[in-house]
Amino acid sequence: MLRFIAADIESKQTEAEGFAKSLGQGLHSPGGEHSAAQQHGLTRALDRFTLGEMVSEFRALRASVTMMWLDVPGIGIDEARQLVRFNEAIDQLMAESVTRFAAKLDWDSDLFTAAIGHDLRNPVNSVVLATHVLTKSDGLPEHAQIMLGRIKDATSRLQRLLGDLGDFSRSRLGGLTKLNRSECDVAQLCRNVVGELIGLHPEIIVTQSGDTRAFVDPLRIEQLASNLVANAVQHGEQNGSIEVSIVEKSDDVELVVHNVGCPIPSDGIDDIFDPLVRGGNEGDRSGVRLGLGLYVAREIALAHGGSISVVSAMDTGTSFIVRVPRAAPVAALRIVGR
Repeated sequence: MLRFIAADIESKQTEAEGFAKSLGQGLHSPGGEHSAAQQHGLTRALDRFTLGEMVSEFRALRASVTMMWLDVPGIGIDEARQLVRFNEAIDQLMAESVTRFAAKLDWDSDLFTAAIGHDLRNPVNSVVLATHVLTKSDGLPEHAQIMLGRIKDATSRLQRLLGDLGDFSRSRLGGLTKLNRSECDVAQLCRNVVGELIGLHPEIIVTQSGDTRAFVDPLRIEQLASNLVANAVQHGEQNGSIEVSIVEKSDDVELVVHNVGCPIPSDGIDDIFDPLVRGGNEGDRSGVRLGLGLYVAREIALAHGGSISVVSAMDTGTSFIVRVPRAAPVAALRIVGR
């Protein structure tokens, strides 16, 4: 890193380049991912340094070199300019090191999340199997049957959450696979999803308008619709109506999931699709929103070359609007694996 600093100090620098450095837009030190600054950030993360401990090394380096610089008698304007360039270079190296340090911590966190999600599948599947066996048993008292139904509902929600958690982890870790596209009726895919929920939530209504066929991955579109409907059930008005409409829109098929209830706060609209966002509004019966379902829905829509947006107001309710192209893509698009 000191060799990079020395070379940077002696190189010519325009006023514009100096201004860019002050904004953190300077040239990276040689070596890319294997530069000394990058390696410094990586090794400190591996050695379990805290961010403060790692940054303190740069602070100590800056202080010690500056003191030696000032100890030299007869410092002139050229030396002062060099000292400024030295500090610019230190800032550049520190930015690279911190970026690599944070990336390593993020990677470890994502691996941990993926491992937890994977390890939870087996015990949850064991509960599902045991519940299925008990359902076939004769002679269960009425209160036991009620409790068994609640266990089935809870494990179904757990399985959906683990599926979203797996997709989230794979997208963060870069594990992408191709979509398995075929010509499907998007409206029928949505009916399949609602059909599984209608017994518990009879307030869900599905409407269709025009030709709603498109070249999509049917399993992914069902997952997208399921996540949006589950979100509407969770955050909408209790026993309020939920409308799922699928409409032909020129070159696209539009899917809208609408629910009534308290609107999304205006300061929460921008990050509504971000993963692991905690929050909620007065009408949120859960009190906490992890955001994995909406995050995965957005990833599916984008992977199809489509879009997703949300509008929410007190008098009109909340609508999630998805558009996916009807035509088959020219090149294969990618989406998180399942």
